[in-house]
Amino acid sequence: MNDHTHLAAQIIPIYQRHAKAWTDLRGQLLYEKTWLDRFLAYLPAQAKILDLGCGSGRPIAAYLLQHGHQLTGVDSADSMLEMAREHFPEQCWIEANMRSVNLNRCFDGILAWDSFFHLTPNDQRCMFEKFAQWSTANTVLMFSSGPAAGEAIGDMFGEALYHASLSPEEYRQLLAQHGFKVLGMQAEDQDCAGHTVWLAQRL
Repeated sequence: MNDHTHLAAQIIPIYQRHAKAWTDLRGQLLYEKTWLDRFLAYLPAQAKILDLGCGSGRPIAAYLLQHGHQLTGVDSADSMLEMAREHFPEQCWIEANMRSVNLNRCFDGILAWDSFFHLTPNDQRCMFEKFAQWSTANTVLMFSSGPAAGEAIGDMFGEALYHASLSPEEYRQLLAQHGFKVLGMQAEDQDCAGHTVWLAQRL
């Protein structure tokens, strides 16, 4: 196991340890609003949305729920899910890893925001088959990635925080291979805290 793989394996314990502090730091500022609005614009009323790496449910899940949609949140950190269940008890919150969670249903929208990019490159590649399994025609998928292929190590409360990305070309290939068309992509969007965002829809 190389150092980076070891760091990738520490993502869940880090968020578990720092759930409350991270949620407080994240706050209620919805810098993703423009992209979330684009995502929502493709969804039907009362859509069923899958939020992978949902965290505490604030602020993103809260915003989706304000628009009358139904949410299934998946996160590996039970300390995060405790807050989500407290805030939004009527929604479905599942403690599981997005790489292995078994969801025998499809969704109108799939969101993997600030979570997908914590997976190793190989794990990211494998997720596209799951995205397709959880989709029907017109399902909308949005995720954040890095701007180019590679790994990056950030910092979260003094702990090394692993990130990885495939190349834009490979993301496009994987989306097309699994039946998704790209609706929008922007690298390092300065109006969205520098996020690289992918928005796609199942054909």
